[in-house]
Amino acid sequence: MSKRQNPSASAACQVEETTKLAAVSGKSNVDQPEKPAGSRGMDVDGDAEMGEFEDAFDDEIEEDEILVERDEDSDGVEMLEDGEGDDDEEEEDEEVAEKKRQVYLPGDILGEGEVLQVDNSAYHMLHTMTAQWPCLSFDFVPDNLGNSRSMFPHTMYAVAGTQADRAYKNQVILMKWSQLHRTINDDKSDEDKDDDDINDLDEDPILETKTMRHQGGVNRVRVLQSYQSPLAATWADTGKVHIWDTKKLMNAFENPGTQVPASAQQPLFTIASHGHTEGYSMDWNPDGRLLTGDCGSNIYLTTRRNDTGSNFVADRTSFKGHKASVEDIQWSPEEASVFASCSVDQTIKIWDVRAANHSFALEVPGAHDSDINVISWNRKSRYLLASGSDNGDFKVWDMRKWGDSNGRSTPAAEFKWHRKAITSIEWCPNDESVLAVAGADDQITLWDLAVELDAEEEARHREAMVGPDGIKRDVPAQLLFIHQGQQNIKEVHWHPQIHGALASTAASGFNIFKTISV
Repeated sequence: MSKRQNPSASAACQVEETTKLAAVSGKSNVDQPEKPAGSRGMDVDGDAEMGEFEDAFDDEIEEDEILVERDEDSDGVEMLEDGEGDDDEEEEDEEVAEKKRQVYLPGDILGEGEVLQVDNSAYHMLHTMTAQWPCLSFDFVPDNLGNSRSMFPHTMYAVAGTQADRAYKNQVILMKWSQLHRTINDDKSDEDKDDDDINDLDEDPILETKTMRHQGGVNRVRVLQSYQSPLAATWADTGKVHIWDTKKLMNAFENPGTQVPASAQQPLFTIASHGHTEGYSMDWNPDGRLLTGDCGSNIYLTTRRNDTGSNFVADRTSFKGHKASVEDIQWSPEEASVFASCSVDQTIKIWDVRAANHSFALEVPGAHDSDINVISWNRKSRYLLASGSDNGDFKVWDMRKWGDSNGRSTPAAEFKWHRKAITSIEWCPNDESVLAVAGADDQITLWDLAVELDAEEEARHREAMVGPDGIKRDVPAQLLFIHQGQQNIKEVHWHPQIHGALASTAASGFNIFKTISV
């Protein structure tokens, strides 16, 4: 039996035969909603604005556009209710059949007059936030609000870096997202809500920011996951890596009125090992060691000499072995001295920092047929490593089975759903079989690799994936959810302390959401 029911037939957006409805991201495709009164953005001086939250269910419908209530049939496809005032039952049935509301999947062709509407019932929570400048990367900052929390409203902290139109305008931004209420019932009337749902507050989320000026655009941001010492590292397009102490800025959020010293807006340390060669790969070890990889195939280690101070030592000797740009790095969650890297040279390599000659210990040559952009090491099943490539496929590797007698390795699982490059991949921190994947095709997909269908379940699944036009849609049983609506998605991350909550950054801004699937 499968671990979870595959809900891809009731995914995040549906087709409506009407106009001026909200797009899948929650924004109207005709009129942009006004800024919610409760949204605000402040820097450390309180006079600059970073962005704003948007109300995803704020769009108005003109009087001549009447929506008819819908029922859901047993196949997960929603039907229009019988209209009132029709004299001819046969004509009414034909109209109902023609105006089915169905799940939209990428690649489906919209008919004339059809637009996409976000399916609010597929999200426990969905909030969108615009930004003044696009952010290629962000990371969550650990807080003291508790682990494995689930009660709404939620509060989250994150660090992001900008890609402004002028180098001197770039910033590192510490964000506090608060009053993140449950939204699954926002489009229901009070009469339709259950007793437990009536207490959901339809209030605007709040954005607060603290900013630090950054020299050059920010390629990637990673945060040391320690509440006591939440260091943030930023990869700049100048070839430098800057390390920031965000603790004082966090204190300013937690204790209103706290003065932030000017020193908190300057880097603790700048890594110059890479010269003028920029890069994207970076990862913190829990003990404070930082690995950085550049576009020139070099990897450097920077070590913090104490637990709380700013005494860092950057190695000048690189880890050599890749033949092209190092795209991503991940420390092993089990072995403190071991890390993995992936590259444009289509290989995944395993290293041990204790090796005298800084050479790799193990590799998978030809792991993909194109550039390998991202990797993620499973925190629960620590022998599993996921990788995503430029041609849109992603693979899961069982490292216990790397290398046969001929030195070849076969992935434990492989999926080709995304139509463009994989830009981000991350295992769920609470569930060893669940994976989030983002692609340049403007999709974020959630997968449960523990789903295994027997013959009867497989037959039902295939039947459910036949569209109203009779054409079969090939949807893997392991695909749990498809989130759309953002343009040029760069990263997606699970919140480490709120089960099932995710955030993503794209050229169009941020999404903060929690689906019904995880």
